[in-house]
Amino acid sequence: MSKESFKAFIKKRPELAQAVFNNKTTFQKLYEAYDMYGEDSNVFDEVLTPKNEVKETSSSSFKEITNLFRNIDLDTVQRSVNGLQKAVSLISEIVPKNNDEYIPEYEERPINKYYED
Repeated sequence: MSKESFKAFIKKRPELAQAVFNNKTTFQKLYEAYDMYGEDSNVFDEVLTPKNEVKETSSSSFKEITNLFRNIDLDTVQRSVNGLQKAVSLISEIVPKNNDEYIPEYEERPINKYYED
């Protein structure tokens, strides 16, 4: 099988090229499968994920997220937030409340003094 016939095959099935651009596979792997199995193989269908599988994974991930929120203990979260508030208030008491930063006064150097003579 030649490269020209592979290029024609890819042009007939642009979803394979899209899979390469989405980093699901490479043209090298597709060419090797094309060379070994031919155009009519089911190997190329494995590269592409069917749309119904995508819906199942998104719905299953949504179920996982809802289960995660069900398992959260709100009392523990409230205690953690209260502890953080206490820590922030303690730090704010330690840090000086003077917002003016120390700016040293500028001292002019003598004109005729070079290299700290």
